[in-house]
Amino acid sequence: MTRPVILPSVPARWPPILVFVCGCAFVFYTNGWFAGIWTVLLALVIWLTYAGLVNNEPTRKGFAYLVFFITPLLSMTGQISVLTGFGGSGASKPWVGVSFVTASLALHLFAGKLSFRELWLSILQPVRMNSGPVALTGSTMPRLTLARAWLYIGWLVLGAFFYCVLAAGIEPFLILKSSTEPLDILIFAILFEFYVYFNFSGITFMVFGILSLGGVRTVINFNTPFAARDVIGYWQRWHISLTTVLKHVFFKPIKKRLGMALAVTVVFMSSAAWHGVSINFFMWGLFHASAWLLTYAIARQLPWKRCAFWVNAIIFPFAVVIGRLIFSESDTQFLLIKLERLLLHFSVSQDAMVMNMIVDWQSVVMLGFGGLCVAAEVLSGVRFRRYRLLRKKWIMLLQLLCCLAIGSTGLGGVYGAR
Repeated sequence: MTRPVILPSVPARWPPILVFVCGCAFVFYTNGWFAGIWTVLLALVIWLTYAGLVNNEPTRKGFAYLVFFITPLLSMTGQISVLTGFGGSGASKPWVGVSFVTASLALHLFAGKLSFRELWLSILQPVRMNSGPVALTGSTMPRLTLARAWLYIGWLVLGAFFYCVLAAGIEPFLILKSSTEPLDILIFAILFEFYVYFNFSGITFMVFGILSLGGVRTVINFNTPFAARDVIGYWQRWHISLTTVLKHVFFKPIKKRLGMALAVTVVFMSSAAWHGVSINFFMWGLFHASAWLLTYAIARQLPWKRCAFWVNAIIFPFAVVIGRLIFSESDTQFLLIKLERLLLHFSVSQDAMVMNMIVDWQSVVMLGFGGLCVAAEVLSGVRFRRYRLLRKKWIMLLQLLCCLAIGSTGLGGVYGAR
């Protein structure tokens, strides 16, 4: 058996420190020295408070819930943007990272495990403060081998391809957001779902690669969500780090005491508040909680698999598309008009913007690549899990060439608004 090649060893604490310093330099260069300053100070106050509560479990867990809802409070008071994917320009730079930092702190407080080292070298790593993933653990990683280094570089390349090529290819079509033509609304909702997916997952894959190379244990934040067969499976594969926080802090304790239905509703409403305190996210939370519970009550309880398949074939795409439309629009009146036109008065008109759009060939090619990736997820199921096919070396090379030839940073991170 061939022994793995061990890369030159350095003390375990130095790579995370190096990643932290380089991350700070990058953030300060791009956003100014004040970027994230209130987030860091808030985290320090929370850690000091935790030190006094660590042995008082009921108070500590109550404090964990309070910390989680700091983000909704900041959203409600206008300190940070509502996270529709279009609010980056309205973000408050001193609060950069607060959504992901407070979610992570809430989980660690709830579990009663938060060290000062973990705070600085895992939770407050600057590269994860823009778009996550949420820091779930600060445990050390095994020594880096050459094979594992290639593995993490593969995730970095895949993330760059998703973000710079696939998401950027969809960007020109986001102009459809302003239309009230039913066909435009439908196509926008579908494409915006894919845009959020490629943009957000791409950034977190790059962060996963960087942090893993630097010895910081982190989580793969997406796992082929469109390979899921129902809404429940979709949410188990989408934004996995936040899902883990919601599962441990809200779902498990509430289900134990008050039952499944209320636990699921609280989870989605808490997630909605985390994204932004606004009417559209209140609707979004209720809508997805209903879709989840409907799937659980009907499709997962049916003894006939064929019948369950067709029920999910209706609920799943409907929930994803309509949910993303609700997610995208913070103007309540405009959102209600869109929903009414799409659901009650659907028609195809020659006046639709999509019928008269002119896009360049690069966008068409990138959109085609995105469609192939989504189709591969839908059709391949578990064989595509963890993006095995897309992380093969020859495909990685093609991805890298595409990034260099036609890649773009586009509109920035959809989850980078705070």
